[in-house]
Amino acid sequence: MEKITEATYYPEQKIVELRLRGLLNAADIENWKNEIEKTMSQVPDNSTFKMLVNLHGFKAENFEVHKAFRNIVPLLLADYGYRIGYLDMFPEASVELKNTRGIQCVAMANVHQDETKMKDYQENFSSAKEQYFTEPLVAEQWIESI
Repeated sequence: MEKITEATYYPEQKIVELRLRGLLNAADIENWKNEIEKTMSQVPDNSTFKMLVNLHGFKAENFEVHKAFRNIVPLLLADYGYRIGYLDMFPEASVELKNTRGIQCVAMANVHQDETKMKDYQENFSSAKEQYFTEPLVAEQWIESI
């Protein structure tokens, strides 16, 4: 499977899409993190955006890579005033919500191929502004509708 590590800002829709696919190593995750930083610099100050996290087809090479990956999205969203729902799984999880450059995340969609996991997350952590999917196209349609 092809490796994909992308971060893209779609200004017309005010959507930031983060995408991982393939069997990825630590360098891939570090490159993705750098790409996210560049992408977030494109979001205008004092604006809002929606986040689409598309992990459909992503697999970490090992547990160390998974550990490096797993904090990126929750900490990124916290920088823009959004606390992702699945942090409720971890009572010790504490993130400081910030208002970086006056930018606010207003909704997020998360896509992954693990149907059991996404069903559990949808049942336990979804809200009107946060949804979990196994189909990338359905997630895109939902986030665009917000």
